[in-house]
Amino acid sequence: FSSLEELAQCMHASCLLPGIAGPVANIRIKHDDLSSNKPKFVLHNNLQDDDYEPLADALIYAPIPYNEARKDGATHIVVLRSKPDGGDVIGKGGSIGELLTWSRFLLRKNKLPNIYRRLRQQLHKRLYAQNVLELNEAAKATTNSNDSSPPLPPTLTVALPPGQKEIPRLESRREAIFEGVRQGFARAFDALVEDPTLRGTGYEVAKTYFPDEILDYSPLDISPSSSSAFETYLAQTGMWPKAWEGLSEPPVKHSSPEVQKVS
Repeated sequence: FSSLEELAQCMHASCLLPGIAGPVANIRIKHDDLSSNKPKFVLHNNLQDDDYEPLADALIYAPIPYNEARKDGATHIVVLRSKPDGGDVIGKGGSIGELLTWSRFLLRKNKLPNIYRRLRQQLHKRLYAQNVLELNEAAKATTNSNDSSPPLPPTLTVALPPGQKEIPRLESRREAIFEGVRQGFARAFDALVEDPTLRGTGYEVAKTYFPDEILDYSPLDISPSSSSAFETYLAQTGMWPKAWEGLSEPPVKHSSPEVQKVS
């Protein structure tokens, strides 16, 4: 991608739940060809155009894409897993509803039998389980200085703690997704913060960077601008989040100079 819009289109393709979240995203094969007048991305099922190839949900072939980082020459890898430790990552196989959806979407609509068989055989979930085991072994190798040829560069895996409620794949409520972002931030903060006295304070820090007031407005009601919707909301209302009490300026740099505490 070469722009924020193209990044959003890549994320759209990667987050596509087959058969549920709209048509397949297709990318122009020669996407670096600036002379082409064809768009780089096209949303269309079974697109009959040899200049494009369909993109699949990342979970199907790269559920934890640390190998891509290794191939790109990463010297250190940090993996943030969204599934809590201790859970069943393989399950009992696709439900009847999932099988019917996959058959209709992948076979009938898009003529993608290989992806259908992969999902039907739960190979994507088995790959996820294999990735988790490989990452655990990589963590052990990282702490073993006698290992002269570790399988991965120094690797740290951060996952939600056992028992943490996982956000369902079809969750669309803003509040639930927002809380999931906070929980992920808190876990990463507690694992990565250098000051040992701050470990365990991740959720309080998360409330500072993701204050409750983010949920007080709808981004759809904010006119597009160079500032974020939250910045615009704060500037328009003069609101100062409760979690920022005692601060004279926002905890993160804002592009809008209008976001400031009113005495």
